[in-house]
Amino acid sequence: MPNATTAVMCATILTVAACGGTDAPPTTVQVSDSLVTGIVVQPIKATTSTSTTYYSSSSLGLAWTAPRKSMLVRYDVRLTDQGTGIRSTVTSLTTSVTITGLKAATGYRVDVIACGTDACTDPAASTITTMPNEVWQLQGSGANVAGLTRSVPDGNVKLHVVRYGADAPSALAGRLIMYYGPFQANAKGLAAGVTTAPATTSAGSSYLAFTSLVGTSGLISPTSAAPLVRDVNTGQGVPLSAALGGRMRLFFEATDASNRTRILSLDAQDGYAGRDFNSGAATTCASTADYAGGGCAPTVVIGLEGDAANGNARIANARQFKIGYPTQSDWRWDGAVGTFMVFTTDAIPGCSTSQRNHGYAVWDGVRWVVQYASVGGCPKLLASMQAAHPVHLGGGRYKLYYGDPSDITGKVANSNLPFLGPKKLLFADAALTGDPARVDFEDWEPVSAARTITFLWPDGSTLNATARGYIDDFSIVAPTADLSLQVFYVAITDGTIAPFSAAAILVNP
Repeated sequence: MPNATTAVMCATILTVAACGGTDAPPTTVQVSDSLVTGIVVQPIKATTSTSTTYYSSSSLGLAWTAPRKSMLVRYDVRLTDQGTGIRSTVTSLTTSVTITGLKAATGYRVDVIACGTDACTDPAASTITTMPNEVWQLQGSGANVAGLTRSVPDGNVKLHVVRYGADAPSALAGRLIMYYGPFQANAKGLAAGVTTAPATTSAGSSYLAFTSLVGTSGLISPTSAAPLVRDVNTGQGVPLSAALGGRMRLFFEATDASNRTRILSLDAQDGYAGRDFNSGAATTCASTADYAGGGCAPTVVIGLEGDAANGNARIANARQFKIGYPTQSDWRWDGAVGTFMVFTTDAIPGCSTSQRNHGYAVWDGVRWVVQYASVGGCPKLLASMQAAHPVHLGGGRYKLYYGDPSDITGKVANSNLPFLGPKKLLFADAALTGDPARVDFEDWEPVSAARTITFLWPDGSTLNATARGYIDDFSIVAPTADLSLQVFYVAITDGTIAPFSAAAILVNP
């Protein structure tokens, strides 16, 4: 692992640097010369942990030498993503610029062009640079699960966190709500937990500590199976815009009496608070009668092959889903056509041999439509993917975190606890195909381009394959709506104890 001095030297001398690694700054090589000369990549320091300096995975400084030419009015800095070929241009009035919104662990070609009063001079001076991987640090102390800070006292798996915007009702504004599976057997299903104060960058307790509302809110698995609900599994709360009702909609997966799993939804009866989903007198959904036409009769969102309601050919089970909507634009979903959902499916004969895949559905304004290939009738699939979670980066850009269950390196022998394998990262840009405001399946990078992200223990040491693989369900949120603070809420175990909820912070945003 390079130290800070060596890393900066690698960026400055503009040669291919033999100092790679997940925490290394961008490596560069000069590929041409023209009017602008001496391009220098200036990695932006994010933080230092146990004497290791980590550089920003999304921002980059550039500087260059001005040409001997009069009448210069600006410089155009063109960045070309070497994976997708997407090009963007940033203008600078000086001989330096800071570029933001870049993709972690991604190569870019950088062209700097001198622009006069009439036109820009071409060819440009060019440099190739590669951004560092993302690095996340678990919160607590030590170098094992025993020292981790628990996000909610009784939190197990199934977690998902929602941020309330500053313009939410005053009792909720700026706070977070977590939907999660509690440990208590009599509350098996989904409970809610809330932060007690608005999130701030200076107070970790404002976004790391949730007060449990178990037993007084959420969905509880009934003692006997209702037609669609025998067990309540993972869920996602989505705040709806005023035009859609101004309330929380809880999407959740439920296993029925025949052991098939669908994605369902219920709307809150208490507005954005999102704690009461029972239209009857009770504040929880708990009985067979509740789910079987009572106060908690759910809507089928993603049905299965043979279902009359929103059925989908060749889908035997639909679970562990997440909806991607533009949270950087508004904390509420406005029901925009083209909003996407990823969901876990099993192996589909003739379509994918992977045991876990992600299907892709798009909202058409009325229902969620699963996407299928034009030939062969197979659902469009992201292969070998489980428990994915999208994060909006602005505009039509997203990143997607997921577990790769095909890699069982580090799995504890004879453990029945869920092992998701290494956590990986993909990016999407709606500009790749079709409507630039809509993220289609084809706008995602191929799974082969996925990057493995790095996790650190609280003491700064790196998690091994076992520890990484036993990070189970997770949810990534920018608690203050600013991507400079991103929190990775996780359900984690060491393979021998029941999973519990903890959190990691992105150290190099």
